[in-house]
Amino acid sequence: MKASSKTYFILNENSILIQYDHPIDSELVYTISNDKINIEKNIKDCIFEIVQSINSLLVIFDKNKVSTDELISELKKTENKEYKYFKSNKIWQIPVCYDIKYAIDIESLAFDKQLSTSEIINIHKSKVYDVLSMGFLPGFMYLGFTNENLHCERKQTPSLDIKKGSVGVALNQTCIYPQNSPGGWHVIGISPVNFFDLGSKTPCFARPGDKIEFIEISNKEYQKMKKEKSLKPNLK
Repeated sequence: MKASSKTYFILNENSILIQYDHPIDSELVYTISNDKINIEKNIKDCIFEIVQSINSLLVIFDKNKVSTDELISELKKTENKEYKYFKSNKIWQIPVCYDIKYAIDIESLAFDKQLSTSEIINIHKSKVYDVLSMGFLPGFMYLGFTNENLHCERKQTPSLDIKKGSVGVALNQTCIYPQNSPGGWHVIGISPVNFFDLGSKTPCFARPGDKIEFIEISNKEYQKMKKEKSLKPNLK
């Protein structure tokens, strides 16, 4: 895959931001994922952490072992190294209850889009989404890309208490709230899955490059599954 154009920014004395000049799409997700793997493989001793975002990589390093200029030079060298192309084949199946009891914004969204609530549900669950990035909250996944019929701005007045597991839409993306939180996405359902578990070796089961498929469940099924502790999604 052809590399995207990159710009290197020095954020502070121990962090560098690599910004990608490329449309936000599946190809960019795979490019950034592969660059992260390549950097981890070829530059080990001086790096504390690499944080992947929707269109950037944040490289946090040990300033006592390498200067910013030296690290940028090494980072640029990795662009010319051959590496095995990574493309995740993981598709996580996420159960979602679209019952109006939990889908607090589905009726208003349906009205705005001139669709029925059933059409909103069918359109939303008809796609398989890419995990574009993680952020905002631990385990919070930005998923792309929502069908254009569901594209919408964030709510003018954010909700103060969105429930854990709530599934929302805004702009051209879908999200899942991993815990109770304020938020401005339009909530159209809820999932019983535990999206962030500190007691696990991998607190968040998914990573950028994976895919998410939503499986509709009833309110009764949701209540039953919610009783299971640390419920994990199925791999397709």
